[in-house]
Amino acid sequence: MKQGKKLTRRQMQVLANAGYDFMEWLLERQNHNSYTYVNRTTKELITLYYK
Repeated sequence: MKQGKKLTRRQMQVLANAGYDFMEWLLERQNHNSYTYVNRTTKELITLYYK
């Protein structure tokens, strides 16, 4: 698994709109229509889609 990156303001908004605390997540990868985040402590992965 890659090291997570610090979030941009847009990525924080996507997480907050989905009901997650953006302070607990780092960006693992980004596609043209989705973000994949990794939890800082549990290493859980989630993928969120945006427009």
